[in-house]
Amino acid sequence: MRNLGKLSIGLFGGSFNPAHDGHMHVAACGLRELALDRIWWITSKQNPLKDKQTKYDERANSIKSLGLQKRMEISHVEKQMNIQYSIQMIKALKVRNPNTKFIFLIGADNLSQFTKWKSWKEIISLVPIAVVARPGYSLKSQLSPTARFMSNHRLPEHKAHILKYHSPPMWTFITPPLNKNSSSTIRKEIANSLSL
Repeated sequence: MRNLGKLSIGLFGGSFNPAHDGHMHVAACGLRELALDRIWWITSKQNPLKDKQTKYDERANSIKSLGLQKRMEISHVEKQMNIQYSIQMIKALKVRNPNTKFIFLIGADNLSQFTKWKSWKEIISLVPIAVVARPGYSLKSQLSPTARFMSNHRLPEHKAHILKYHSPPMWTFITPPLNKNSSSTIRKEIANSLSL
């Protein structure tokens, strides 16, 4: 992978099972509010915290079907490098692109369970984190063990655009208008339509 210079890139990972406009909402908010150069959508090979997902290619194609905005692209780094955990992906990207400013972009639903992630404290020590509000999780996530652990390193939302200039540990919470779509709801709707 080539050296990307001093670009600022949001790493937006997930199962995307399937990807939907709620994911696009998070990615677009990150790109805009964090003043990033790019967003990389990174499809996980197999999320260890979730039941077995549909095939990788199907999930990656569901991202393509959204019609990615300018300065967004799909990265297959986890599949290409046979990576299972976010911590491995972050370390690999930082080694290959030492001058690139990476921001870890997640929805508030992920912050609520972040302590279940492998080496979650190390992730916090390696990259600034931007959390985008999600319906039903905004208050819960901000009271989560991870949020409390990082409470002294929170950047106010109105300064989110300078998060990329801060060294970790540092995080911010972005509260745009919410999008209610979720992958689980879409899967249920598909299952229901097939059973008719």
